Amino acid sequence: MSETIEYTSANGYKGVLYGRSSLVIYNPDGTMSLHTGRRSINSYEELVKLVDDHPSFIEMLRSARTKE
Repeated sequence: MSETIEYTSANGYKGVLYGRSSLVIYNPDGTMSLHTGRRSINSYEELVKLVDDHPSFIEMLRSARTKE
């Protein structure tokens, strides 16, 4: 896959699939929240789900950290 696929969720997060395996998710303020050079998703539909669920993922990470 060499095309770029972008999606901005109603929650303000923006996801971008680019290159053969890169993925980036931006916070609503435009700062980077997640970046990876390896991904398992490749379609717009998968990106929509990932970006829409991203706030829950971040909250899960934060709550796991506070339990330590």
